[in-house]
Amino acid sequence: MSNSKEWILFRVNLSNKEVLKESILGEDVEMYLGGRVLGAKMLYKELPAAIDPLSPENKLFISAGPLTGTTTPSTGRYVIQTKSPQTGLYLSTLSGGHFGPALRRAGCDMLIVEGVSEAPVYLLMGKDDIEIREASHLWGMTTGDTQALIKEELKDAETGIACIGPAGERKVPFAAVINERRAAGRGGAGAVMGSKNLKALAVKGGQTLEPVHPKAFQDAIRHMYRDINSHAVIAESFRLYGSHSAFSALTAGGIIPWRNWQDGTSPNAEALFPENWRDQFVVKDIRCASPCNFNCGKLTLARKGPHAGVISDGPDYETVYSFGASCDITDFSAIIEADALCDAYGLDTISMGLSIAFAMECFERGIIGKDITDGMELRFGSSRLLRPLIHATAYREGFGQWLSMGTRKMSEQFGRGSAAFAMQVKGMEIGGYDPRGAKSVALIYACGPRGGCHKSNGSANAQSRMELQSGDTRYSTEGKALVTKKQGDRRMISDSATFCIFAHGAISDEATVAALNAFTGLDYSVEGLYQMGERGSNLERMFNVREGLTRKWDTLPDRLLRQNPANGPNIHQVVELETLIDDYYTLCGWDLETGIPRREKLEELGLGWL
Repeated sequence: MSNSKEWILFRVNLSNKEVLKESILGEDVEMYLGGRVLGAKMLYKELPAAIDPLSPENKLFISAGPLTGTTTPSTGRYVIQTKSPQTGLYLSTLSGGHFGPALRRAGCDMLIVEGVSEAPVYLLMGKDDIEIREASHLWGMTTGDTQALIKEELKDAETGIACIGPAGERKVPFAAVINERRAAGRGGAGAVMGSKNLKALAVKGGQTLEPVHPKAFQDAIRHMYRDINSHAVIAESFRLYGSHSAFSALTAGGIIPWRNWQDGTSPNAEALFPENWRDQFVVKDIRCASPCNFNCGKLTLARKGPHAGVISDGPDYETVYSFGASCDITDFSAIIEADALCDAYGLDTISMGLSIAFAMECFERGIIGKDITDGMELRFGSSRLLRPLIHATAYREGFGQWLSMGTRKMSEQFGRGSAAFAMQVKGMEIGGYDPRGAKSVALIYACGPRGGCHKSNGSANAQSRMELQSGDTRYSTEGKALVTKKQGDRRMISDSATFCIFAHGAISDEATVAALNAFTGLDYSVEGLYQMGERGSNLERMFNVREGLTRKWDTLPDRLLRQNPANGPNIHQVVELETLIDDYYTLCGWDLETGIPRREKLEELGLGWL
């Protein structure tokens, strides 16, 4: 694939310092395409069941898709796949920026890291070559300083770098991998890097990527830009407000949860509307990498008060949900600082924010006290707590040792009914869209392969918007399984090609297929591409089945199943999960009692070997 004809895999064993270059089989390319689906197949094949995610037996699979690094719009993405230390299950996590395109342009479609180094190291990849470099001098650095020093050492400001911070070094289960100020955030891939003493990956990518059919490829690109420019949300409000573009509409619909999901709205919600903070805090609209033309990223600056001078590439919607709404904090400067600290230390903002919100509720209910919180009163709305709590978590100091566990393990330790409001699924804290007001989102969380993720099994943002437009039918379970399955299979296509999920929402299936076929020389149809997506969903499901997953694992926190929001438009709603799951399993071809894919479904998808 690197030269549009050959797909290349590099394998680095940190234990014996061996570097191997291999070709990826053409039949794998045709069946699994690249990125997420191909990585899922490799992960299943190469990882034994029941291994410790932080043991030398775990591996890191870092890959780009066939369109990454090309002139296709919004394809500057890469995927990390491993066994998650947060959930003990399958993990894929993505990030935008310059690292993914650099990986492809260095002649690498997939990098597999195995074993563990005796001392800290980083990998330097050039054209068809990988060097293992000593990194003891980098250990302990924040992610920003790590990237700056490596670029200084290499005398190359254009090097693509993905690295970990202090949280990854200390194996915090939700430690992120950071490139620039962007995060492959969910599930703890940063902790896996830390367990291998791998501080960073640096890539110098200088190759030019040429399509097999240049004219057809350019025609497909033009088609994509027409799709993007004619899509009102993406072409207009998304450029202006990024992932926050629907914040006010979602608030009106009761979709954004407040105070650790107790409330469906807040009288102070308008303080977090992008229309109200953009002029005060946004310094510049930025893009994650060429050739994206959205500039949906927002470089923000806290200009006054105790957080003055802090700058962040963000915060995005999920970060404002987790540190803002969930913690009942409307001081936007404090949220900017929380985002910047998580990027510097290498922490997932969703899990960090919800762990703090959970602890706040436990404190206010009297379940925990100042004897374990380092004397702090953990009350909702206390923005001054964010800085010390994030720092303590990254370094696993004091009460930070508790927060670093995440909400599931904290609830197991705290007891006293706290599991009912630990807002997680399978150990991963859930994203910021309340399924009591958008029922299809319940299936994204409950049945997704990596736990309470709002993206990997669908698109919570897009589905919430669609449901709000449907009026009161959003409270019905009818048809919601079909929406989620189709969105989930399409998400698999996005993550394998690889596209930004927001931009790809505006691009037609026909343009996607045309670009893939023209660049790679493959012969996909739209139907075949969706079957490839479904193949990926079943591969990921079977990885988790091998780890013990059954239907009873596909659930939600009791708060969503049995408790109404205290206020807002969805005040009488709970999630009717069992009905939704029956419908979803039936569409997926999974056994209704166990949740395991049926043999005939696997055979249909060419996965009989499972």
